[in-house]
Amino acid sequence: MNGVAHLEQRFAILMLTALGLSLAGCNTTNTAMDATTFYARGLGHRALDVLSEAKSIEKNQHWATLQEVTVALDANRFDRAAAAVSWVEARDEVIDERAVLSGAEIGEDLGSALIDERLREWVPSLGERVMYEYVALMIDLLRGNADQARVSSIRIAQAQSMLEEHRGMPAPTIAQGKRERTEDIVDNIDREPAYRQAVAVYESAAEDSRCAVASLLAGWTRLQLGDSAGRALLHEAAALAPEHDVASRLLGMSQEACAQSVLVIQEDGLCPTLRPLRFNVHTWETGVARVALPIPQLRTEQTAGPIASGSGEPFQILTNVDELYLAEEFERAPARLIRTATRLLSQELATRGALRQVRDEDTVSRSLTRLSASLLRTVLVDADVRSWDTRPSVIRVGLVKKSSEGTIELELPEGVRQVNLPPGPNFVRIRTRSGIPTEVQTSPSGLFGARTEPMNQDQKGK
Repeated sequence: MNGVAHLEQRFAILMLTALGLSLAGCNTTNTAMDATTFYARGLGHRALDVLSEAKSIEKNQHWATLQEVTVALDANRFDRAAAAVSWVEARDEVIDERAVLSGAEIGEDLGSALIDERLREWVPSLGERVMYEYVALMIDLLRGNADQARVSSIRIAQAQSMLEEHRGMPAPTIAQGKRERTEDIVDNIDREPAYRQAVAVYESAAEDSRCAVASLLAGWTRLQLGDSAGRALLHEAAALAPEHDVASRLLGMSQEACAQSVLVIQEDGLCPTLRPLRFNVHTWETGVARVALPIPQLRTEQTAGPIASGSGEPFQILTNVDELYLAEEFERAPARLIRTATRLLSQELATRGALRQVRDEDTVSRSLTRLSASLLRTVLVDADVRSWDTRPSVIRVGLVKKSSEGTIELELPEGVRQVNLPPGPNFVRIRTRSGIPTEVQTSPSGLFGARTEPMNQDQKGK
């Protein structure tokens, strides 16, 4: 009887540990989500404060820092945005999905059942890397740092090449043993009507997840720096978006005409956010298991629509960020299903093993064991809803000619605005969201005044 009491005590301790971890995890996740709520309402400074708090929790550091890059940029906090980019780039670009909690650390079979996606380190996708390198180049241009802008443009080209290589790779195969053990659970999830309806969102995913506007901005920068690689990047941008004419116009321009032109980039709306989809799946020994999967939800109401040049010509969409994001999430969906099924199987096997240790005639202990496992499976299940929240929904680009006085006119949601610009080629970033005042940022004077040599890539942010 002492053995049974000892077993009950161990289960109680394990359950309390799991409850503590889950409650702490929920708190940090909610804190992090608060940042995107503030940002969506135009309260960038409040969002930065919340992100600082979220970064104090190790498991949220990477996600919060990626969001900080965009939020700080919108708030004209260029130094903070550049520091955030440097932190992201300093981390390993390939992070293995180590579980924070493992069965070996607990010393109990049931401990392996606590490996949950919410407790894993979040791994940035290749598409996400292209997006924050694109923002890094914007930061460099707005700070007037031509040396660092060259480095950022090089990193964009490398990230785009990695995406292209990834597209040509064969789809990952699943080990036969894992496939056989998880097939039934995957089928059960896949047949869930709510899941099938939610996954239909992925139908608008882009065929090519490379970012045309990143190649355009990198090519434009290298062109102004007298770098021959700029033309290759502009050709890539034109190939990624053949219906858009800015890249081809830049390729055909003389140096004098280019110096009188202004590259205007409008970032509009907010990228899809992830929301948890929760439902139950029946298993063999322990009955009902709770499943939570992240599903994207579009936020089209956040867009303000295209702005236009003074002549009334609206800017065209060069990159649909929503489509790029959905393409990345669509690639992750099969692996996420397999991990979820594997976790449910590990819970099932751990519970079976624990039940075998309890005498058949001891119905109270068996009931307690089953109840403990059920509670653990319900409390610890949560969807990882960290995503591209602060990225724009679409990016539009226009090429505007400056007047002899060095000004351009733009038709913004608030009305026509005249922007005064210094001599030479200029870059303007405009951030629009429905109901939020428009943010207009321009590159400083003398950005491309001197030709510089490329810096080493490990000098980012130094």
